[in-house]
Amino acid sequence: MNLDVFNEYKEIDLEIIKSIKEDKEDEALFEKREEVIEKILSLRLEKSEIKKLYIEKKLDILDKELECILKEKMSSVKAEIKEIANKKQANLGYATANRGSNFFSKRV
Repeated sequence: MNLDVFNEYKEIDLEIIKSIKEDKEDEALFEKREEVIEKILSLRLEKSEIKKLYIEKKLDILDKELECILKEKMSSVKAEIKEIANKKQANLGYATANRGSNFFSKRV
């Protein structure tokens, strides 16, 4: 029973990593992961035993990989947002420059 929950956690983590790499983030996977974490915490094991199993199954390494991938993805999304904001600002600047009356086109 104990190992099944940890194996399920590992499988879900691998699915999440795969989906993020393929740009197909799935919230349902994160919800499943949360449910499995709750199952792990509800086991009648001491924290030291849970931690021991967590490390034995190399889930700590997997979680660090997931964290790195999420941070990478977040930084790329932030860069995209910043780029879009800069383009929007430039377009707004061009529009205001062209919106004002041009004194060369008026008759004197």
